[in-house]
Amino acid sequence: MSARQLAEPDIVVSGRDADSLIRFGSMGSLHSLADPSRTVIVADSLTERFVPREFSRDRVVIVERGEAAKTMQSLDSLYGRLLDLGVSRDWTLVGIGGGSVSDLSGFAASTWMRGLDFGFVPTTLLAMVDASVGGKNGIDYQGYKNLVGTFTQPRFVLVDRTALAELPEPDLAGGLVEAIKHGIIEGDDHLRLIERAVARSGGIDRGALGPIIRRSIELKARVASADERETGERRRLNLGHTIGHGVEAVTGLSHGACVAAGIAAAHRLAVERGGSQADADRVTGLLDRLGLPTSLEAARRDSGETSELSPSIYRDAVADAMAGDKKRLGADVLFVTPMAIGDTRIEPIRLDSLGEFVRRTP
Repeated sequence: MSARQLAEPDIVVSGRDADSLIRFGSMGSLHSLADPSRTVIVADSLTERFVPREFSRDRVVIVERGEAAKTMQSLDSLYGRLLDLGVSRDWTLVGIGGGSVSDLSGFAASTWMRGLDFGFVPTTLLAMVDASVGGKNGIDYQGYKNLVGTFTQPRFVLVDRTALAELPEPDLAGGLVEAIKHGIIEGDDHLRLIERAVARSGGIDRGALGPIIRRSIELKARVASADERETGERRRLNLGHTIGHGVEAVTGLSHGACVAAGIAAAHRLAVERGGSQADADRVTGLLDRLGLPTSLEAARRDSGETSELSPSIYRDAVADAMAGDKKRLGADVLFVTPMAIGDTRIEPIRLDSLGEFVRRTP
């Protein structure tokens, strides 16, 4: 790691009960943030290799990879290990991995003995720019994403960008979707930063990811600090997720791929409501260059679980899955409509109207 990265300024997310420190540095410095003798680490079969040598392997809990980690069964198993290890309120829980690991470990820490100290070491681009920042922790329930959760800030997030060196390009592309979402929300300068990092062929310039990661974290830190409990402006960060989560529940595709389809669909709805066609084409073109689905039909075809389903049955299933959206208010859902780059609007849309749109949009 370069001296420049080591000297990079911290970012702070201000919380109601505590602040969260976002530090850029080496994973080897984790012992300076968490006492190895009183720390439990949560990782998966791939990310356990990142656990620094100062931390005993006897206090490393291995969970399933991906969304399989975010279940009641996985949570119960983790609670059992905390009990076996005698973990009390003066311990720290650290999640090392992608978004699913941070979601699970953050929720477990927030609820064990009414709250443990915890931190994250994100190892994927998606976790660095989104999942580990802002204090939203949760698990899935009966097929619905993040339906059970808390708003609790981690004490720290340690961002080591060298963890991305061996990350496959499809995983980088999926992580960039959340950064693209941030660019749509913040404006042209932010989005252009991402566009410059993606070649016409779809190749990603890994050397250009540093400024993108920091810019996304800075945006999310500002928004989360101003609206920790997601009662106002923070809802903009749900852009692409209402439809995207419905697609994810039905197809089983990666979170990034499903949010890409959700963002493209949201732009099509925005155009119907007077939004910018040029900006919709710009965003869809960028997602397409990354090899991501830019329509609900593309997501259906890409999934082994849905490719054999008729389009109508598939669309009905996506519409039904949206009924469990956390942003639902009675018969309405608070939908983020991207009218133009830098102009996103939060508006209530009737769930049946949104379902009708899902059944007819490409």
